[in-house]
Amino acid sequence: MRRFGSWAALMLALGAPAAHATEPALSPEGLGRLIECRGSTEELGAYGEVLLSDKTSWLKRLDENGHAGMLGLWSFRLGHPVTIFGRSVETVSFLNQWVVIELPRAEALAVIREQGLLRAPIRITEQYYHFADPDKSPMLGAFAPTDDAIGLLFGAKPPADEENKTLFIGCNYAPVTLKDFLASAAIANSMLDHAQ
Repeated sequence: MRRFGSWAALMLALGAPAAHATEPALSPEGLGRLIECRGSTEELGAYGEVLLSDKTSWLKRLDENGHAGMLGLWSFRLGHPVTIFGRSVETVSFLNQWVVIELPRAEALAVIREQGLLRAPIRITEQYYHFADPDKSPMLGAFAPTDDAIGLLFGAKPPADEENKTLFIGCNYAPVTLKDFLASAAIANSMLDHAQ
């Protein structure tokens, strides 16, 4: 039941499929555009039906993604590799309204530099961000796997950035502004201060 609940939560986060979208218009390349923040919330929602149906030949859900501690993270294997941020990729992941790929640290940092992402002012985890428009989403970003997020909130020591062997990088389509994002970072820092 718990697994079904998180799966249902993902579907709600992605939103209802766009009325005009049909499966032939959806593709691994389309997901690549979404991950690079070249899509829209409506396009993201259009993939919800495909994810739920599990009937497409080009997108298969993985039972294991190596991050059991990241509740709500769902990973999928593409039917064929696609180029995302100039890298050949076969696996994509969804986390709430994030659509991301996971890269080895050195590759992820290269993309972060290429895309002009800034280090987020948050201490609980390594995170980077870039808003093309500070007054609206989407937000291009990168973040470290948070396999022990609960432990961090209860006083576990955050790992040093260099200890993160991989980073997720992609696009967050949640309706948030730069001001909202920085305010959330400040709240997270305050929670960390109280936990320690």
